[in-house]
Amino acid sequence: MQEIAELLVERAPLTPTEILPELRAVTLRGATLHKEPLTPGTLKKKMDDRVFHGRYFAARDEDRYARRAG
Repeated sequence: MQEIAELLVERAPLTPTEILPELRAVTLRGATLHKEPLTPGTLKKKMDDRVFHGRYFAARDEDRYARRAG
């Protein structure tokens, strides 16, 4: 999630579909080996969970996410 947060600082706000191609191959491979492959739906679910708990991300219009201030 740190990698995504840094990406959002540079190019915020983005949708999960826009975020995935920007992630490093090692990040995508690690997610697949650890638990499940990152798809736009999986990434959205994980980011929504963090928005709900007030960590890392803030939801924006049209399923876009920005880096949470602070």
